[in-house]
Amino acid sequence: MPLEDELGDILQKARDGKSWSRDDLVRATDLPVDDLQRIESYQLTPEDSDVLKLAQVLDLDGPALIDIAQDRWEPDKPADDPDFDLVCLNVFMGEYPVNCYLLRCKATGETAVVDTGANPKTIISKAREMGVRPGMILLTHAHPDHAGGLGELSDAFDCPTYIDHKEPRPKGSNNFKIVKEGDEITLGKLRIQCIETPGHTTGGVSYLINQTLLSGDVIFAGSMGRANSSWEDLFNSITKKVLCLPDATGIHPGHGPATTVGQEKNHNPFFKGRMG
Repeated sequence: MPLEDELGDILQKARDGKSWSRDDLVRATDLPVDDLQRIESYQLTPEDSDVLKLAQVLDLDGPALIDIAQDRWEPDKPADDPDFDLVCLNVFMGEYPVNCYLLRCKATGETAVVDTGANPKTIISKAREMGVRPGMILLTHAHPDHAGGLGELSDAFDCPTYIDHKEPRPKGSNNFKIVKEGDEITLGKLRIQCIETPGHTTGGVSYLINQTLLSGDVIFAGSMGRANSSWEDLFNSITKKVLCLPDATGIHPGHGPATTVGQEKNHNPFFKGRMG
């Protein structure tokens, strides 16, 4: 699975963090505006010297940014957990891929859906193939690419939907369970910890099971989510909650490949060198 964000995406998100326009970046780097436009639209891979210049003014780690610009880094897959199965379904909203998950307790077989995508038939079909009937739906946030299939899944499984107390309720369920920071959800013998991770949305929440984090659109391998709600909140969610977890903790995002806390601390241009 390719990285969710290319160099152009990372530059745009870093500009957002400074409230900079593209013209502001031109003034800070003296790079031609046409080149920056082509870089941000994936039409030009700049020389390493220009990547370093961009990294310096945008507070990004230069070598890590070069590795992504040159397609030289991808994360190793996190270790599997002996207590549960985690099946990632790469479903599509139009042509846009979205990660949804089936989480099954090995001891009891009890299963949860984590995010619904906009193509619930794929999830329903996979659950039937696995011989499970999910007993809950866990939403990381309410954007249509993560909650658009809620109605069909709710009808198919007749189960409650968990969502953060600050997040707007999407259509499709009449049985919401509201969670907040520190709440625990029981799935068979598993204990799922709710960690509020706002910034991408006002009420974003990540779900931690042992050393596995289902993080929605907070952080991606080699990048961060888009700060639709608050860039500062999103940055703090990542640095003060996600990347403070043990290095071996697996991060399973809403888009792109899975990674680990340790790999993001060492290779993510937003956070390398900032976490001690």
